[in-house]
Amino acid sequence: MTAHKLHIAGKAVHLHGCLIAPNFRTQRVLCSDPWDFVALWLKRHHKKDALFYWDQSRHFYNASITLPALSAPLTSYYCFLNATKALLSSVGQTFTENHGVGGRSNPGPKSLSHEIVDFQGGGILPSLCKYLVEPDNAGKNFTLKDLLWQMPFIHRAYCLTYQGTTELFIPLTSHSFMRRDGSKEAWFQAEVDRRYINAHTQKVIQPGFEIFETAEKYLIRRKRRFRWSGRDVENSIEEFKRYHKTIRRRIMPIFSSENRWYLKKSVAGHDELSNSQLVLMYAVMHRLSELSRYDPIALAGHFNVNHNWLLTEFIRAAPNQFIYGMASEITGSEFIRPDAF
Repeated sequence: MTAHKLHIAGKAVHLHGCLIAPNFRTQRVLCSDPWDFVALWLKRHHKKDALFYWDQSRHFYNASITLPALSAPLTSYYCFLNATKALLSSVGQTFTENHGVGGRSNPGPKSLSHEIVDFQGGGILPSLCKYLVEPDNAGKNFTLKDLLWQMPFIHRAYCLTYQGTTELFIPLTSHSFMRRDGSKEAWFQAEVDRRYINAHTQKVIQPGFEIFETAEKYLIRRKRRFRWSGRDVENSIEEFKRYHKTIRRRIMPIFSSENRWYLKKSVAGHDELSNSQLVLMYAVMHRLSELSRYDPIALAGHFNVNHNWLLTEFIRAAPNQFIYGMASEITGSEFIRPDAF
């Protein structure tokens, strides 16, 4: 079976950082940070309230940069909160003015397994879940350890902290959308380094994906196909967007100089949470902000045990990841940095 890469508006189509309404016709936005671009976009689209929240988010972000890890979660969370309000306001999504998430500490030694995040049924976070078409987990609770396991941008730090833990992500390279020659049949595929291929790979990429070898390369391919017709581009793009949305539930980015992509494996415990990184980062930062504000001595204790590096990595890296993700959701554009974080 011969195939060629799918093109839209004269350029090859790749995975997009926006989950809900990606714009595949525009060029990627190359910028050192997305603040000014998004502010200009909101002004041009007359999103006054959203622009106010976005500016507030930027102020809290800048404040966080100068603070130590013990204090930064408080301002970082309010950066996340206001960025989320900016997104919800820009799309006309209603929300109530409570956080939508709470937290508590279980008795025992300092451990991320003893820090609990309680998801609630109303407020900012459930409204974000609704917009992203994700479960709001109302009435459920998860530990910080559970939540941090699910984020690719700190997954290496997680695995080094908790040695012997199951690696949850497979790195993807050379990702593209292919169209079968002489046919309307199209699909997603990406290359996988052979060191990630073993006897269990075919199982852990289920459901929905398959692996095959060609020309000394290993490729992961989405089993489900979509239809692409060059004579009906508008309807083809709409069908493609629906297809892209389904695979982005399993394939997640690290926003960086070229945006690296990872397929989430199917392993024991992986399906307890099916939320995007935006939701998980919001929930974790909220819990850390509670500790920073109400019990800083307890938070300081977490920096004196073996998970201190993991916690520091999250506090330092999450704001960039969150804001780039939010910028993409607000504008529909793909953002990349000219250099790594």
